[in-house]
Amino acid sequence: MSEESDNKRGWMLSVLLLSALGLLFAAWAWLEHISSVNLPQGEYAVLAQGEALPLDIELQALAEREESWMPVTLPFHWRNRFADTRAVWYRLRLPLSALSNLHGVTADTVWGFYVWRLNQTADVWLNGQKIGSGGNTGEPMARYWNSPLYFEFPASQLRPQNEILIKHYSQHGWGSMEPVVLASSAVLKPLYASRSFVQHDVAQGLFVFVLVTGLFSFTVWFYRRREIEYLWFAVASAALSVYCLNQFLRYLPVGADTWRWVTNVSVDLWAYALLIFILRSLQVRKPRVEKMALFYLLFGVALYFYASFYQAFDINIYYHLGSLLLGVYVFFVCLALYRQEHKILPLFYCCAIALMFVAGVHDTVMQAVLNNGWLGGAEPEFQNHFNSLHFAAPVIFMFLGASLIKRFIASMNAADSLNAQLETRIAQARLELEENYRAIEEVLIRQSASEERERIYRDLHDDVGSKLLSLYYRLEKESDSILAKSALEDLRDIVSRKSLESCVLHNAVQQWHQETSERVADAGVMLIWNADAVKEEHMLSELQYTQLRRMLREVLSNALLHSRGITQIQVRMDVTSGTLGISVANDGAPKPVSAWRSGRGISNLRVRTRDLGGEFSLVDREGSWVEVTWRVPLGSGEGEGVGADTHS
Repeated sequence: MSEESDNKRGWMLSVLLLSALGLLFAAWAWLEHISSVNLPQGEYAVLAQGEALPLDIELQALAEREESWMPVTLPFHWRNRFADTRAVWYRLRLPLSALSNLHGVTADTVWGFYVWRLNQTADVWLNGQKIGSGGNTGEPMARYWNSPLYFEFPASQLRPQNEILIKHYSQHGWGSMEPVVLASSAVLKPLYASRSFVQHDVAQGLFVFVLVTGLFSFTVWFYRRREIEYLWFAVASAALSVYCLNQFLRYLPVGADTWRWVTNVSVDLWAYALLIFILRSLQVRKPRVEKMALFYLLFGVALYFYASFYQAFDINIYYHLGSLLLGVYVFFVCLALYRQEHKILPLFYCCAIALMFVAGVHDTVMQAVLNNGWLGGAEPEFQNHFNSLHFAAPVIFMFLGASLIKRFIASMNAADSLNAQLETRIAQARLELEENYRAIEEVLIRQSASEERERIYRDLHDDVGSKLLSLYYRLEKESDSILAKSALEDLRDIVSRKSLESCVLHNAVQQWHQETSERVADAGVMLIWNADAVKEEHMLSELQYTQLRRMLREVLSNALLHSRGITQIQVRMDVTSGTLGISVANDGAPKPVSAWRSGRGISNLRVRTRDLGGEFSLVDREGSWVEVTWRVPLGSGEGEGVGADTHS
């Protein structure tokens, strides 16, 4: 199964590579078609035989040099014979009959003069009259090395025997002149426009695109410096933009030798930066190869300087082969990685590198043939070809840039997702902090209240406590003595902070039983205590324990103080359905409950019962008996602190 999968991937890779190469060759064929002189025979004339005079002299001085003319055949390269001049005159002879026999020619025909390529510029005369100029012939000199030259002239300027003079300018013996094509402007102008668009206008657009892509990539790296591949893509784009600029730049901003040095360095810098970019984007490290490539780049800086300023131009062609070798190396690295991981990105890089490699080989051979004069017999084969690398590379860079943008968008989406998660976590942490702050604030408030209570406790113990104790021993009336003792016990509980503690219900009942027994015995009254039904281990909160204890004391105090003929007190407690019921009954009531005057004690009992969420009742029983009952729910004692210290 694995072998079958590998075969399928290998077949897919082959198809993609062949498709990419086929697309490139189809593009070349289309470009050649729209710019070739492929007109039907009889509609144009080609002038390739002429004479040359390698002297930089004025037009008027040509007559004095008649014997110096020498025959040449176009295309012609200066370096073959004229290496030490900056201007060469060409003389082409044209009988009118050669044009009159062309199809579609009339007496009013406007003629076109077309040269598909020359290095660098030229001025043209027809029968002694100037019909066109390629631009400045001084420094900086106009450059038509990668674009056609086209002029028009009227039919009235023709004679039976016509002489075309071309003063061709170039630097360092680097000039080259292609054959001249003559035809009506209706035939040649569309041809010139299409070739000028492809070689000049499209190159301008590609330059802008590559430069903007590089600036965008640099901006991304500037804000995301850990992703170094964006920086190397920006460097590669900057180097490629110089190469694209060289395709259409008419006037150089620096000297020709300096510019030639910069453009040659930019080609190798582009290859090196592209190598590092691909390795970094694939997360592959090749330290030894990277150091060797860097040495190749730096050595080329010095070598190109020598070649440019000392006119050793052939060195450039040979040394650029190193950039092609870098492309071959990174191609096989990507291919091996694809076979290992079966990811689409290495496969995409393989196709891109293959396209650029083929385009680079084509351009290297074409420049060697057209500019260096190599393989003289092969020049007609390249007559209508273009430099292809500056077309293929920006298109590939567009897809590489799209890949980077996709990665960037994916990174931004991931960052947005992480930011959303982080915001959620921050919100949760903020809520937790707010809760902690509230808890701390409550602790501080309780601490402050506790400190204040301690101060009050000390004052009560030192001042009020001693006075109540003295009062208790001085009182002779029994009812007053009972009241004083009750107040003293309450104060003792407060000072000792027993009332601020939670307690198990069973233990609380025992404490209440002991305290009630002592108070009733001191008053000489019989106590009947029935709390056997309270067996549950419910935990009373501070509030419940405090309020229930105070309510029991209040009821006992009322019974002992206000019932003069009292002989018996009955206390009954039970737990039913999660509620605690307490009932206190006594005899000796002086009058029915309905005749009682509502006082603070009864009101406090009702309020305390309400604070505990319970019910309170006060009813008459047979004879002189009266019964007070309250039932409160048992639980966590929520609402703790409400009214805890407000009722006496």
